[in-house]
Parts: sequence; C-alpha cells; structure tokens
Amino acid sequence: MSKTLQSWQQANWPQTAQRWTEAELSKQNIRLIDELQVVKTWALGHVLKQSTGSGDTFFKATAFLPLFSNEASLCSKLFELFPQYSAKVIAFDAHQQWMLTESFGEAFVDTVPLCDWVKPFTEFANLQLASVDHIEELEAAGCIRRDITQLPTQLQRIFNDKAIISRFPQDIDLSTERLSQVLTKLKQSVTALAAYQLPSSLVHSDLHIENIAPRNDVKEHFTFFDWSDGCISHPFIDGTYLFRMDDSEGKQQIIDAYLNQWSKYGSKDELKRAWQLAESICYAHQAVSYAGMLHILSEQQTPDLIHAFENAFRRFLLKVMN
Repeated sequence: MSKTLQSWQQANWPQTAQRWTEAELSKQNIRLIDELQVVKTWALGHVLKQSTGSGDTFFKATAFLPLFSNEASLCSKLFELFPQYSAKVIAFDAHQQWMLTESFGEAFVDTVPLCDWVKPFTEFANLQLASVDHIEELEAAGCIRRDITQLPTQLQRIFNDKAIISRFPQDIDLSTERLSQVLTKLKQSVTALAAYQLPSSLVHSDLHIENIAPRNDVKEHFTFFDWSDGCISHPFIDGTYLFRMDDSEGKQQIIDAYLNQWSKYGSKDELKRAWQLAESICYAHQAVSYAGMLHILSEQQTPDLIHAFENAFRRFLLKVMN
C-alpha cells in the first residue's frame, strides 16, 4: 500500500497553511494578528492557533487514514445540523482535510469528578438520537459507516496480516485456536447486540471528557470536538471509556443517565443488557482503528500510538474471552 503524505510532511508546510488561513479569514473580513502558532502536533493531526481581531481561531489538519472520516467536511455539516453541540466552522477544505473553527473555550480535564460527566454524556446521547434522522447527510459529508457486523471480518484480515501481527507483544496468545475462539465469540456478541435493534447513529469513537468543552453562551450545554474517528455505527460504541473505568456509583450514574435517553428503544433492563454486550464490540472497534493507524503511519509512529495499539488489543482479547 502506498503511503499518503500528510499535510505536515509536504513541502512548504506550514506556509501553505498560513496562506490558506489568511485567505479564508480575509473573505470574512477578519483581521489577523501575527502568524499561526502551534497548539498540538501528533501523528493523527496538527492543531494551530491564529489570533485575530475577532478572537482566536483554530486551524486543524487531520491525517488521511482509511478508517478516518473527512473531519473538516463532517464538522462543517455537524455545525450546520447541530450548532448547539458543535464548534463553529469558519472555513474548510475537504480535499486537504483542513478547517478553521472559532474558539469554543476550554475542554474538561480528566481529573474532573465523575458527577461532571453525567450531563455531557446525557447531551451526547441526545445528539446521537438527533443524528438518526440525518444519516444520509452525514455520510455525504464524509462520515464513514462502520457497521459492527463487519468487525469479525476486519479482525480476521488483521490476524492474517503478518506485518501487523509482528507488532503484537510476544505475551499475547495469537494461536490459531485462540483466534478462532475470539472471532466466534465476537460474532455471537454482535448478533446478540444487533437483535436489540437500536438504530445506527453518529459515533465519536473517542468520546472522553477531554473532547468535551462546556459552552460559555448556553448554561449546561457542551461542544463535542475532535471528530477524526467519527463514524456511523452502533451508538454504544461510544461507551469505550466508560467501560474502562473502575466500577463505582459515579460511573453507574453516567451510564444510567446515558441509557435513559434511549428508553424508546427498550426497557431499562433491555438497554442494560445491550450495553453489557457492547463492551467487547467497543474494544474490537477501537482495536481495528489502531491497527489501521499503525499500518498506515509506519514512519510516524510514536510510543503513545504503539502503546494504544497494544492496549486496545489486550482489552479486546481479555474481554471477549471472558
């Protein structure tokens, strides 16, 4: 597979980003102050800040990856459809996967108490429910569909790929017998979860408190951001971070608040059973994502990315076999 050069690997970066930013902001009669400043750079994207006479704007370039949606185009559509949950997109270039957004304030930090997770996750469920009526529009805007029924086949391909398998730590059992058992159990879980007939919805795929910002203009409303992993799939895929938390009263309050929003699709007990079934499937979804990242970003691997890849498969294999 040929390697796609990311924006930040191409000649004249970041001058090209600066010129594009200047041109787009000038169309809005927004006066620039100084030049783009680096906020964060990593293998999956670069975020830069542009000060202006109207406040800070943020430039983001997202990596081209097979399992990544077109974040720039998707975020523009999200702001059009769900402005109460989305950052305002000033301009975007779908071809380059660049976008400019207005500042949306400060995100939560991971040390906030669990009681502060309840309202954002409740609101996120409402966003997912609202998205059910806009699936075609979201797909047209570059949001890829990742049906859970495809996960066993995708994992089979990964387990057959020697280049990926060679990256697994030696303590992970990848015997033919074990992998056969893993895929059989995953298929059973997918079939059981699909029987509850929850609708496909917008999925963030990396939903945690640090990708949520309290809105300054509307009390108890939130902006959800960093949609590179966004897709159309089973809504409970976004439970990944909740599943990984230690059991506690606070964790259960978040889950109950989230599930309560889905009451039209099942009883409380039915939704709880569906949620429990979703855990191994969530981990499989994330494992497939990281395998794809590592496979494509062979020249940009960081210890964090490799560690995330290993942990995703450890969590999946442990859960599916238990």
